[in-house]
Amino acid sequence: RPLGIAALEDKIVQQAVSTVLSSIYEQDFLGFSYGFRQGRGQHDALDALSIGIMSRRVNWILDADIRSFFDEIDHEWMLRFLSHRVADRRMIRLIRKWLKAGTIEDGRRVASTRGTPQGSVISPLLANIYLHYTLDLWTQQWRNRHAAGDVIIVRYADDSVMGFQYEGEARRFLAAMRERLAKFGLELHP
Repeated sequence: RPLGIAALEDKIVQQAVSTVLSSIYEQDFLGFSYGFRQGRGQHDALDALSIGIMSRRVNWILDADIRSFFDEIDHEWMLRFLSHRVADRRMIRLIRKWLKAGTIEDGRRVASTRGTPQGSVISPLLANIYLHYTLDLWTQQWRNRHAAGDVIIVRYADDSVMGFQYEGEARRFLAAMRERLAKFGLELHP
């Protein structure tokens, strides 16, 4: 995956935008979302998973990784998701420019049509926002509507671990999750 190396000025502006967006979205992100969030690192995710497995009736584990997630983020969906909470069109236009900036390969600029720039200050937050809408909210709803047994969920960036009391629910969730991700141009790694 090519690196998207931003100019110093862009890094400073991306950090400022990231700070503003974090304050907006941090109150929306669900409790089972970890990774690239202040005070919610990998050890916190592992602790939550351990407590969930030990305290709930979990007999089936689904370990899911989204294939090439950061490369496959759909720009138009990303901008639509941002527009739910960000009314400032200038901010949306600025993020669109960062997403489409692309890379330089063999001395030529190659525009980006999908994904977030690797190495970009804003990419981790954009990834969490994308997954909040494509996966987290849907997973929470699926658990409330379709699960009869216990279900636990821990997501760290694009990796998720779900625990189910019943095998049938785990299999139904996996099939529904594949279908859900496909709507947004994503697929699970086999």
